Amino acid sequence: MSPTSKRRPYKIALISTHGTGKTTLCFEVAAELKKRGLKVKVFSEIAAAAFEQGIPINENTTMPAQLYILMQHITEELRAAIRNYQVVVCDRSVFDNLVYMERRCGSNAFIRDFLRGYAEKFPYDVIYKLPMVDAEITDDGIREAQNKEFQTDIYLRLNTLLGDLGIEHRTLPAPVSELRKEWADLIVGETLRAVGAHPAGKTPQEGGKVAGAAAH
Repeated sequence: MSPTSKRRPYKIALISTHGTGKTTLCFEVAAELKKRGLKVKVFSEIAAAAFEQGIPINENTTMPAQLYILMQHITEELRAAIRNYQVVVCDRSVFDNLVYMERRCGSNAFIRDFLRGYAEKFPYDVIYKLPMVDAEITDDGIREAQNKEFQTDIYLRLNTLLGDLGIEHRTLPAPVSELRKEWADLIVGETLRAVGAHPAGKTPQEGGKVAGAAAH
C-alpha cells in the first residue's frame, strides 16, 4: 500500500423490512464499537428524514422520491469513505431501498445494474438481515403500523431480490431476549475481529463464529 492510499472503511449494512429493529441495532452496535476506540460512522434510515421533509414514502412513494432516498443513502456511504472512518454502520443497504422502489414502480433493469456495479466497486463487508419476529410494528408516525401485509411483502421481496442479484448476506438468528442484545454482541464481536481491534476487557461473543446465523 502506497503512503498516499487509504484503506476503505469496514462497511456493515443492517437490512430487513420496516419494524424489525434495524435503527436501534445500528446505534447500539456503533456505540459499542466507539467504546473500543474505533472511528465509526452510523447513519439512520434516509427514508425517515425524507418523510420529515414531505417526501412520500411507503405505499405512497414515487420514482423520484425513491431515487432521492437511494442517492442520499449512497451519498452517506461515500461521505464516510472519503472521511476515512474505520467502520461504517448503515441502516439499510442500497438493495432494500430498491425493494420499496420496485414494489411501487416496477422492476427497473438500469437501476438494478447500477446498484450491482456500485456494490462491487464500494462493497459491503457484511450484510446482516434481521428476521421478522411476531410483534407489532411500532407506530412512530412514519411506518404503516397496521399494515402487516405490506411489512411481510417487503421482507419476501427483499429475499427474492437478494437471490436474483446474488448478494451475499447473513440472516441473524431468532432473538432470545426482548432487548435482542445478543444481536449487537454478535455483530460487535465479528467487527472487532475483522478490523483487528483489541478491545479493553472481554469482547462480546469472543471466540465464536456467528452462532446460529444462516449464511445465504
